[in-house]
Amino acid sequence: MEVPLSTKYQVLLVQPNFKIGGNSFTGYWLPYSIGCLWSYACSFDNISDNFEVSDIVYKREDPDKLVERTKHSNIALFSCYMWNWEWTKVVAQKLKEQNPEITIIFGGPQITNRPLEENFFDNHPYVDSISLNEGEETTVKMLESYLAGEPLEQIYQGGRLDELDIPSPYLTGVFDKIMEANPGVVWNGTLETNRGCPFACTFCDWGSLTYAKIKKFPMPKVLQELTWLAENKIDYVTIADANFGVFTDRDLQVTETLVALQKEYGFPKVVDATWYKNSSDEILEIVKKFIGSGFNRGLTLSVQSMDMDVLTEIRRRNMEASDLKMIFDKCNKEQIPSYTELILGLPGETFNSWRRGLCEIIEAGQHNTVESWLAQLLENAHMNRPDEREKHKLSTIVVENYVGGFEEEDNVSERVELVTGTKNMPCDKFLEAWMYSWMINNFHNFGWSQALTRFLRRYKNFTYLEMYDYLFQALKDDEGVVGGFYKHAQSQMEHYLATGSDSNMEDGWSGHTYMWQIQPDFHKNRQHVVDFVNKTFNLEYTELDQSLYKRLLQFQHDYVTDEPTEYPYSSQHPFNFWEFINGLDEFRERDTVYEINIGEDVKGDDYYDRFYFRRRQGWGKSVFSKND
Repeated sequence: MEVPLSTKYQVLLVQPNFKIGGNSFTGYWLPYSIGCLWSYACSFDNISDNFEVSDIVYKREDPDKLVERTKHSNIALFSCYMWNWEWTKVVAQKLKEQNPEITIIFGGPQITNRPLEENFFDNHPYVDSISLNEGEETTVKMLESYLAGEPLEQIYQGGRLDELDIPSPYLTGVFDKIMEANPGVVWNGTLETNRGCPFACTFCDWGSLTYAKIKKFPMPKVLQELTWLAENKIDYVTIADANFGVFTDRDLQVTETLVALQKEYGFPKVVDATWYKNSSDEILEIVKKFIGSGFNRGLTLSVQSMDMDVLTEIRRRNMEASDLKMIFDKCNKEQIPSYTELILGLPGETFNSWRRGLCEIIEAGQHNTVESWLAQLLENAHMNRPDEREKHKLSTIVVENYVGGFEEEDNVSERVELVTGTKNMPCDKFLEAWMYSWMINNFHNFGWSQALTRFLRRYKNFTYLEMYDYLFQALKDDEGVVGGFYKHAQSQMEHYLATGSDSNMEDGWSGHTYMWQIQPDFHKNRQHVVDFVNKTFNLEYTELDQSLYKRLLQFQHDYVTDEPTEYPYSSQHPFNFWEFINGLDEFRERDTVYEINIGEDVKGDDYYDRFYFRRRQGWGKSVFSKND
């Protein structure tokens, strides 16, 4: 029997996300996950006839103000993630205190899949029920029990939907009211073309939550959602597939549709994706279309480790170094910027395997960005199980606000647990490994040593491991300005890894961001950095002809010349350094001398713009380029 409108049960939907771009940006995510639950639930007449949404919470608010506005709701559904977990608990507890009759339901990846073992309800007495795994069907079961006046079970174990033909929150109007009520907000959207992951990496919970299988959403629905996102001027779209590109024909169709929609509507402006782990030629074609439309500026390769023992331990099937080289060769040939990620703190990794892995990636041809991240212990990841933590002797710290931009007014800090040491890599070696990454990032990624080392690799057959081990020791021994930068960064990181506090870091930098935010200091002290690199890779070390050595140093200097502060700038190159280090030609003198003259009114052609002034190319841009 249908309940009159005035007596419909009021459901509060809560899924606050962090701001994209941090506090300096106004873009907010439409709460896609909780929207999916509600759109599916409302496809059942007994739910849509008897329940309605009282409010949708899409951003972090002051808990007291939020509770005062929403305390009369009958049911509150919370979608819990690491970036809203602490805030969610505060809000839920306050709601229960203000309205003891309200039913509080938690779901999402932050909810432990071992609730009884971990005494979840004793630790969170304000929570009435939790939903585990996929939440669409469990949400319906909970609401039906509530409607029938039956006590809700504490734990609802969701299974996998046999079919993903579920109503879209976009197409069914779930977000219409909050968008109409907030006309000045820049909205970001989430798109699922499939759900699940075929991998079972121990540091991740995606594969385990989806039983390591992939299910596809119907293509007509996906295409309709794409049109909705464009028509509604959604600025930033993230494709939430665990492995976009795994279904190349479908994913190419999605990409081509996005390109066409952007041409017609001007939206979306940015599209982000987590690429399929085993990249192929077909994926590169998709990436090129992304780049051509300005959606994305490169291919991300989540390698995580180059050591086979580590990969075996974390249950990850990875590409071989030869496969990486093939991909990088193609990227470099077709001018596709690339970005490679490693995770420091995985079981089995040692300091030696870590430094070798970083240099192996460079050997394979990665000269844009090799990014290192600290291993994070996710709630339901296999690696986070008590027996696994003990087995690998994981040392950890808990840090605050590591995961994005937050509202200043909510006054609740989020926390994540990061690995700082393992059985195979004690804390002192962990710090040393991080500093090795600091060196690779600041000298190779940003170009301060890249031209030199790339030339020496091909011309003298020096390995990158040999050269960067040598540079690493030089950093430790240097008593000058550059050595001071290294020692300062080391002391900052040592404090961070020991305490989890970034209180001694300038300008609110975290342990990770300090990895690259030293670059302004490098540029302010450019000559000191150049002199340090030249002193390290000196004539005695390189064993080059003095005239060639002098030209090579000039070439390296040009590689890091910081325009426009050095206008007008002039340089001559009688050798084909650029073509040689990129494997395009054998080393030779040019028939004619290349002369570079850059004035304030000269923007430079594409060739020199790409070469001389694109040191940071992880996303196709230099952080100091006049064209950024």
